[in-house]
Amino acid sequence: MAALYQQLYERLRTDIEQGRLEVGQRLPTEVELARTEDVSTITVKKALDLLRQDGMIVRRPRLGTFVTRQSPEAVPVDVPAPRGSAPLPLVGCVLTNFDDTFGTHLLGALLDTAAGSANLVPRRSHGSADTEELLIRELVASGIQALVLEPSSSEYVAPAVLELVTARFPLVIVDRVLERFPVSTVASDNPAAARALTEHLFDLGHRTIGFVSAPAHVSTLDERLQGFLMAHATFDVPHDEAATFTDVRSTQPALDGDVATDVAHLEEFVAAHPELTAFVVTEYNIALLLLEACRRQGLAVPEDRSIVCFDHPDRPFELSAFRFTHARQDQEQIGRFALQQALRQIEDPQLIVKEQLPVTIVEGASTSRIRRRRARQA
Repeated sequence: MAALYQQLYERLRTDIEQGRLEVGQRLPTEVELARTEDVSTITVKKALDLLRQDGMIVRRPRLGTFVTRQSPEAVPVDVPAPRGSAPLPLVGCVLTNFDDTFGTHLLGALLDTAAGSANLVPRRSHGSADTEELLIRELVASGIQALVLEPSSSEYVAPAVLELVTARFPLVIVDRVLERFPVSTVASDNPAAARALTEHLFDLGHRTIGFVSAPAHVSTLDERLQGFLMAHATFDVPHDEAATFTDVRSTQPALDGDVATDVAHLEEFVAAHPELTAFVVTEYNIALLLLEACRRQGLAVPEDRSIVCFDHPDRPFELSAFRFTHARQDQEQIGRFALQQALRQIEDPQLIVKEQLPVTIVEGASTSRIRRRRARQA
């Protein structure tokens, strides 16, 4: 008759293979299994060790043991691991999205920094809180040892994130600030960047400046509005709340907006505020929509209106491309810092740091002095 631990191993393995214990599900503790199976904890431990060798479960410190596969993992016998080599730590990464304006360079830096030091598993949530929750749980169940996360919202924190924070799981937040939580963050100095963009317009003589963004569900947009208002206070220029438009929806996948509607609304906003001579825009794609709205109103940029924004695709070979004056975030540094911090926290989960990186203002063809604009109108 097989040993008790072998019998328990077979029962648990059958439960997993037949779906009674599902992938991602947390197993009872060793003490609970010992009690329900009427065996010793040593027997339970030996049974679980066999399941781990099969690759069917993984033990996460402070979180528990999770089912990771419904069938045993095939182990190649003809390709032995290098003698004395240790497996690289597995680091999960969930970004909302990535393109040439923001995200691609950040992801590239994460991958480059991971080379030789970690195995990076990237995913994207498309800004959906439900997708983010599912991806985090899948990554944890798969055995990641740390997580780099760009949250879909700063107002709503996913339950999976709260569980990780409570368990002191190695977690690094990028491009967001979660003020209330003891968690590492790596982000740009958004208030300073928005303030610098706005002050650039003030230096050009503009005094009535609009602010345009998507709905503010993340700290990034709140901080950019904060910096915009700080610049007004510095220059002692009052800001009219009516000059703020924060309902561009098509650039955020989770908001389910469309470009034509956004351009129409922006055109109405521009027409309703002829006193505005310039705009601070929170992202490049919204700046493109605003540029089109101005053109439909017969307004040229920068002769009639000036526009500044955050981020801009590099386009090094498109020499004739129109370039906005913009704030350039150091995405490469964000990615490097985030991955390095995640690896440090694997060694020391108590090590919490908050990095705020400076942003560079790059002048383009979308801004001009207010006197020059008025002279042309005259």
